[in-house]
Amino acid sequence: MTNKILHIVGTRPQYIKLFPLWTAIDSDRSIIQEIYDTGQHYDKNMSEELIKEFGFQNITYGNIAGYGPEKQIPMMIENIWNKLVSFKPDYVFLYGDTNSTLAGSIACAKLEIPYGHLEAGVRTEEHVGIQEGVNRKVADHLAKQHFCVTKLDYNNVSNEGLPSERNHLVGDLMYDAFHIMSDRLGDVKDVNDRILVTIHRAENVDDDSRRGLIIETLVELSKHSEVILPLHPRLRAKASVKELALLESSQVKVIEPLKYSDVIKTLKGATGVVTDSGGLPKDAAYAGVKSVVLRDDPIWKELHHQGYIHTVDALDEMTAPSLKDYCMTMLDGAIPPYRSEMSTNKIVDIVKAYLDTK
Repeated sequence: MTNKILHIVGTRPQYIKLFPLWTAIDSDRSIIQEIYDTGQHYDKNMSEELIKEFGFQNITYGNIAGYGPEKQIPMMIENIWNKLVSFKPDYVFLYGDTNSTLAGSIACAKLEIPYGHLEAGVRTEEHVGIQEGVNRKVADHLAKQHFCVTKLDYNNVSNEGLPSERNHLVGDLMYDAFHIMSDRLGDVKDVNDRILVTIHRAENVDDDSRRGLIIETLVELSKHSEVILPLHPRLRAKASVKELALLESSQVKVIEPLKYSDVIKTLKGATGVVTDSGGLPKDAAYAGVKSVVLRDDPIWKELHHQGYIHTVDALDEMTAPSLKDYCMTMLDGAIPPYRSEMSTNKIVDIVKAYLDTK
């Protein structure tokens, strides 16, 4: 019997999480899989680069560009609904905490199509990432299966009363993706005093004072270390002419957004990361690199407790010199690569066993 699986994604990090799972399922002739891309990306080109790099096929795209979330979410629900009705999947994978995840969970639940939520059980402080937190909770409480990265995440879904038979502690797909790409790259010997920086979140990029502080800090950091800044389209669009000129005239190395393989290659030669990303600190930890995360909730509590992630709790109260000093202090010193568990085969086996019972 052939089963059909649909992966619903909408952002670049979700494609990275999809990568090892798609690769594993692709070799199984008993499963037909497709991807539905909601079109949520800030810049579609960033995800298209990953699609080429990972060799994804059978992708259907939604078109929600140019709308705010109040219109995007209902449009995504309708578009996903139509895809579910036409493709008739036996099972759906939803990833992380985006609006695409929320829309997918609602459409699947209403059509009574079972789905598994990857990165289930992650919880943030109530005052931080409220929108993402809502998305995660809705996705968890409607899911047929919860695939948890850590014991803490597993305990969260268990403590919220979700049925124990749905909860699975499997490890991190990003760990699998990191090691698959690392094996492809082989040994990377290029180790320098290098800091990789990515900035894209609305609270940092859209706020003039925060954005200015961050850019000034990067300029200060570049006087002491090599600073590499792949310029996210959102930051490019929001930065003033003066701010872009300041970056251009400084020692900050401003480049185009990196392919995933180039991110891993850069991390393997880096001494630190400064970011507001959710995913990059995990890749950094797997490479044995510390991160300063420009938000006041680390999201990944275990990495924070073990010294891989350092948060900035009062960014608005800092100056460029003080933020620079904080980054240099927190990133100083070596740390061994963080170890998770390879999760892909566990997830595939759990889903196949579930489908066998249907």
